[in-house]
Amino acid sequence: MSRTSLGLFLALLLSNAIVLFSNLDWIWLRFPAALVLTFVLPGWAWLLALNWLHTDDLVERIVLVIGLSSVLSALVLLIALLLPGPFTETPNLIALNLATLTGLVWRMANSEWRMVAISDKLSAPNLQSLISNLPSKTLLILLLIVALAAFTRVTRLGYAEFHEDELENMRLIVRAYKGEEYAPFLDSKGPIHWLLPAALWYLNGWVNEGIARTPFVIVAILLVPLMFALGRRMSGGRDSVGLLAAGFVGVNGFFVALARHVENRALIVFWGALAVWLAYRYYRENRFSFLFFTALTLAVSLIAHPNVLLYLPVFGYLIWHKLRAEPETWRRQRPWLAAAGLIFAGLTALFYVPYLTDPEIGLVYQYFASERVGEALLYNLVWNIFVEDTLYTTYYHAPVLVALLVWLLGRHFTQWGWRGWALLVGLSAAIISTVVAPDAWIIANINLAFVPYALLSMAFMLLPRTSVEFKTIFLWFSLPLGALVFLAKDASNHIQIAYTGWALLAALALVDLWACLKTADRRPIRQAQGRPLTAENRENSSPRLLSTVYRLLRGAIVIYLTLAVPLILFYQYLSFDALVTTYWQAKLDSVNNPNSIYNWLYSDIPRPRRAISNPRLAGWKAVGYQWASGSLSGDFRSINESFAVPIWYTLQTPRSCYDDPQNYWVRRDWKGWPEEEQSLPRQGYTLTHIVLVDQAPMLHLYQKNAPAGEPKLLDVEAYRHAFDRLTTPARMAQDEMISQPASLNFGDKLLLRGYDLPQTVVHPGDLLPVTVYWESLAPMELRYRGFVHLVGPNDTRWGQHDDDPACRLLTSEMRPGQHASRQFRLPVDPATPPGAYQVVFGLYDPNTLQRLPIWDNLAGQSPGDTVVLGQLTVSN
Repeated sequence: MSRTSLGLFLALLLSNAIVLFSNLDWIWLRFPAALVLTFVLPGWAWLLALNWLHTDDLVERIVLVIGLSSVLSALVLLIALLLPGPFTETPNLIALNLATLTGLVWRMANSEWRMVAISDKLSAPNLQSLISNLPSKTLLILLLIVALAAFTRVTRLGYAEFHEDELENMRLIVRAYKGEEYAPFLDSKGPIHWLLPAALWYLNGWVNEGIARTPFVIVAILLVPLMFALGRRMSGGRDSVGLLAAGFVGVNGFFVALARHVENRALIVFWGALAVWLAYRYYRENRFSFLFFTALTLAVSLIAHPNVLLYLPVFGYLIWHKLRAEPETWRRQRPWLAAAGLIFAGLTALFYVPYLTDPEIGLVYQYFASERVGEALLYNLVWNIFVEDTLYTTYYHAPVLVALLVWLLGRHFTQWGWRGWALLVGLSAAIISTVVAPDAWIIANINLAFVPYALLSMAFMLLPRTSVEFKTIFLWFSLPLGALVFLAKDASNHIQIAYTGWALLAALALVDLWACLKTADRRPIRQAQGRPLTAENRENSSPRLLSTVYRLLRGAIVIYLTLAVPLILFYQYLSFDALVTTYWQAKLDSVNNPNSIYNWLYSDIPRPRRAISNPRLAGWKAVGYQWASGSLSGDFRSINESFAVPIWYTLQTPRSCYDDPQNYWVRRDWKGWPEEEQSLPRQGYTLTHIVLVDQAPMLHLYQKNAPAGEPKLLDVEAYRHAFDRLTTPARMAQDEMISQPASLNFGDKLLLRGYDLPQTVVHPGDLLPVTVYWESLAPMELRYRGFVHLVGPNDTRWGQHDDDPACRLLTSEMRPGQHASRQFRLPVDPATPPGAYQVVFGLYDPNTLQRLPIWDNLAGQSPGDTVVLGQLTVSN
């Protein structure tokens, strides 16, 4: 074993020791160990085994280590998830260790690489030689771009609370931890995007927003140097193209927002770019290891989201072009291509076969048909690109990309002379008309706006002297863009997958434009030099005039970019990184002050929560800590807040099914407090707590029938860490505390795990809470109903409540093994005489009123079709 392999193995042992034995409060030690196990060691081990994929560039090596680690970690975690049993800390740690150990074993087992491993000089050049591949000026500029990108992506990463899709993904982690084997199939896409946060959560021991978002911010930052490396390689080694591509990606607001969001889109954009880099290396160097890692990366990406299907033609084109250019190598490459295809097909089938055969797959089809693809055959969402780009990156960004794309197309279409110009002008006019007069393209209810775009793309791909690099990048840009703009009902949140290719095209165009302006600047001067100074050429000053124009154009480009980049970065800081109160104040200023600086610079500030990752902080951790400590209790509902938010921050406590809970929690927004709050005091609610965020009131906590008094102030900053420390996986997955455990089988459909009957004495007119806890035993087509009866002597009924057995979950929607609960409210008839009564429970089919038979697993007998939950006394 070489020194490098030994060091890697020791790093693996040390990381495991830290995770297994260190104090949970030592986040400064545990979290770096989690990062090393997930994002460093797997890729490092396999790259050592494969001689670093013959890569001697420091930037590319860093990208490969972290990038391939993320791919391999995601894959082994997926396998661990799909295996029977709960997805807990143990399978998580074993899977990550195997990802690294298999690479080390492969390195030692292969004799050829073992010989390479003897001398680290062959497989691991020293740091100085790696850095020397880049000019120092280029490296400094790249580091500056990466630093700016990191600033916008990392600043206050854990400040905002989880919201919307983030919460759904975090709750899926909890369901997998509980052992719900259908958890990987509950989303409309694969589970990859929540497996990586789950790994860091389990390894660290507890979670907060910053920890969960770390995988996405890592790949979002890493996308910048990856685009630099890709731009250099695909432009023939020009550093300027790589730097500009990195810069365009670095300032793109989509990638800033997605870096701060627990969702798959940052992953698939990065993995898509990594796959293009790997495939291009295969195309140029004919090394089959690149082919295999391309297949692996694409398969994991496709499991993360089906949008990756739009990338596949890019790789098909590269492979087709290679085989077409080198037909004699087809027979030699055929087995390797088949093997790569099998890797891709096998890995995607690993998830998609059980996913597509899941009993509830129809709901996914329905979601895509109604929310994403829609019912229409074709759409025209071209203008949507500019709207969304302005939302995330200001209106200074998209015009630059469009102008550079037009320049690039013009340069390439001149290959066909005046015919190329005529074709480009005609198609450009048609494309403009799809934006300014979109209805003109709707013929017989079919939107034909895609036609000029399709013709332009096909014409570009047929250009005879355009290189395969340009055509590959153009496909990478145009296919995802065209599919999302013309085939999807809602492309707003997915259009970013086209921006990596667009950024690279823009970089190539800007370098070409600059070179043309410099060449054209020199040409008139050279033409004027050496001529005799006559009256004629003295009067003809066109060479000097043209030279001045070209210099002015270059100066205009520099000035625009110099001004636009800081404005874009400030907008992104305000929209994604600032304090919530700062962002709200900017929005209020833009609304109330027509001469606001924000209106002058940006025309408008989008309303809060309009974009992904806008600052969202209401102070729910203060509520959650009070809830966990018992200072707040009873059921709850919220006003002006997504229902999933208080559920998560009360440690997975379901919200009330009723409109009159014990607690009402009201969130303020940028406009102020909601009008619904005004009715709460009239309904008997008292303001007992005020939660402060950035020293401003953000949450009002009301309790029913609480004594009046001065509300208690809760500053969320005082509770952040204390709440985070509570969020261990076991605590978040903990089942409800059941006061009366039971095991009652209702017709082999539902298992009553227990119930709560908190009162033994009631009065006429009271409302008795009865909470039941379920586990689904089998799929159910019927929507069964539950009933609770208050039964007295002679089976006289003195109270009744019928409802769904579980709150907000119909029995027809339950999956086998799923847990649910509901609080029934049994009204005691005001005329009920004093005495002893029974609380009786059962389930029935509302269509036939037939009750389900019951079997008591603990008693080993059947109580019939009803069960007595308890005895109580009615007292005057």
